[in-house]
Amino acid sequence: MNKKLAAARNALSALSVSLHDKPIPVIVEQDAPEAKPEEWAGADVVITSEPPQIEPGGFYPNPRFVVTPHAAQLSWLFFQLRDAFRSLYDGNSKIELFGRLANAALRYQVKSQGLEDQRELCFAVLHEAYAILEEMEEGTFEYLSVAFGGMIADDFIEQAERKGFIGVDETRAFFAQKGVNL
Repeated sequence: MNKKLAAARNALSALSVSLHDKPIPVIVEQDAPEAKPEEWAGADVVITSEPPQIEPGGFYPNPRFVVTPHAAQLSWLFFQLRDAFRSLYDGNSKIELFGRLANAALRYQVKSQGLEDQRELCFAVLHEAYAILEEMEEGTFEYLSVAFGGMIADDFIEQAERKGFIGVDETRAFFAQKGVNL
């Protein structure tokens, strides 16, 4: 395994422990007039606590929105994952990477049926991050060179073919194998 992949794997392992053992931190915007948690907006993904005003038309497609009361904690995780994967993605692959992480959050929200738990949400996304890293290690991580209409390769994957977040029980079993009991 090359050093960049090993460093990413170590970062994900550290995040697993950190998410389990401590309150999930938030990042506070430095330039905001009032102390406000920073919410992720990048790589065609927006994590927000407020439903967005979606405007039709325009040259660029709307980003992939994750609306959650846990936007600050999920944003913190996205910033950590950005740092963990920084040397492994480029301008094309980052849209797939962060789009897949957002899709995992969205799938978790559907499966939680309105009973969203911030720790379970973050572990669902972290589970997907492990699946992405495994694909990168195997050389099977796929992404579209051009994301027409904001679509990513993950949007075309059938549920039965998924390796990352599938459901809460599968995520609990995955992390239990790593010594982290949720």
